[in-house]
Order: sequence, then C-alpha cells, then structure tokens
Amino acid sequence: MKNLRQVPVFTIKGTSFLVDIDQQVLRQTNKLDNEISFIDDMKDMGTHYEMYYDGMTGIKHHEADQDDALSENWIKVPLMVELDPEGMAAKYGFTTDQIKRKTDFEVIVDQDALGRRLAGELPKINIAGELFVVDLRLQELRHAHNFHPVLSLKSFDLTPDGWKYEAYYHPVLKQVVEIDWKLTEFPDHVVRIHLPNELGLDPVGTARRYGIEERALLRRHPISQDLKADVIPLSETHIPALIQHNRNQLQQEHQETARRIRPKQRPQF
Repeated sequence: MKNLRQVPVFTIKGTSFLVDIDQQVLRQTNKLDNEISFIDDMKDMGTHYEMYYDGMTGIKHHEADQDDALSENWIKVPLMVELDPEGMAAKYGFTTDQIKRKTDFEVIVDQDALGRRLAGELPKINIAGELFVVDLRLQELRHAHNFHPVLSLKSFDLTPDGWKYEAYYHPVLKQVVEIDWKLTEFPDHVVRIHLPNELGLDPVGTARRYGIEERALLRRHPISQDLKADVIPLSETHIPALIQHNRNQLQQEHQETARRIRPKQRPQF
C-alpha cells in the first residue's frame, strides 16, 4: 500500500499551519477551521507573500498601512513552490527542478495558454465531437470551422449548484432544442449536455466581463486547454421516467374516454 505523503507545516510566530496546496490555504494544525488564504489574505509579491496576521485576535489581511508594515505582525510567507515543492510539482505536472525557477502563478496558470488568450485567442470547447469558439462578450458559442451554427449561452440553463451550463442538444442539427414534456418516445439523436460555467469556459473573459481582478481569479480558475462538454444519453436522465409517466397517463385517459363513450346498457330489440 502506497504511503500517504506527509503534508508540510509552516510556523507563524509559534503557531503551526498545514500547507494545503489544493485549497491554497494555510490551515492551523490544532484548529483546522482557522485558514489563511494565499489569495485573499496575503499579497503576492512574486518572490514571496506578505500579510498582517495577529494570532491573538485572528485579524488577517494584506492591505498594509504604514503602521501595519512596521508591525511585528507583518510577516513574510514563502511561495507554495518552496513550502511544498513535491506537492506542487505533482499537482501541476512539473518536476521539482522546473518549479524552482517559477512563481506560484507561473506553476498554477499555464503561461502559454494565458499568453495566447491575452493576445486575443478565444477558447474552444468540444461539444459532441465538434469544436466551438467561446465568445463570452457576445454570449455565444460559434462553430470553429463554419462559424455557423451559433449556440447562444442564453439558451442554456445553469445547474442548481451554478457550476455548469446544461441543455438538450441535437448533435446532427448542432442546435440546442426544447423537450416536449408530453413525449411518449425518445426523440431521435437528442442528448443532454453539460458545459463549464463562464469561469470554466473563459476565466480571462469572465474577469473582464465582471471587472474581477484577473490574477486572483486565474489562481482559483486556471485556463483549461481541454474543454469538453459532458454528453449524457437521455436514457441516463429523468426522461425515461417522464416517458413512462406520460404513457401511463395517456393510457388512463384512453380508458376513461372508452368508459365515457361505451353504452351503459345494450338496446333491446
């Protein structure tokens, strides 16, 4: 059985913290709900982080006035690539030697993909074997080769948790379609698809669209180079139950109609 990797520990003024690279936080070892976020609570200086942290009051922030900057509570924290080089290398596909020359941002965010995006290249997503260009500014997905058809993001619904777009899709027509809720047979070719939400589709475009600080957003939602919609057969959705319900209801209606038109008594001759 493979041994679990020991999580590195960083100490701040006598208090020890686990280095959680997945959540990008320091987590107090004897009080795990006490977290210090590398993104929200620290200022990324490139070569290290800086922050104000008062262990007595729990106050933590990275907006320093002159008094804070001179305070003994103003501390420096090493980069995650220094605190946990093995974990960061394994998580993001580098060797430990490679990440020695990189910042956290350079490791977490694919710099080639970011460079292309900043140069104006829009993301692409594979939907049922066809590539579509993601254009958040116009709120649409355009076929990458024919520029038609165009799928409006407004025709998609968000899943209850808000993390995905979902819709019924006809891959032959390449269109989002509506389902007839009275259907009694499976519609030909139609499938259910799930796409990432705006953050997953285009974090750079999302930051620009909503005025969010780009680097912090990219730390949480790095650019994905292999965007692909989840294609779900209707047989794996609630549609089979709906079809059965509609068939049962239709059968009941037919039986009720037959009872109404059937003579109550045969005529006497």
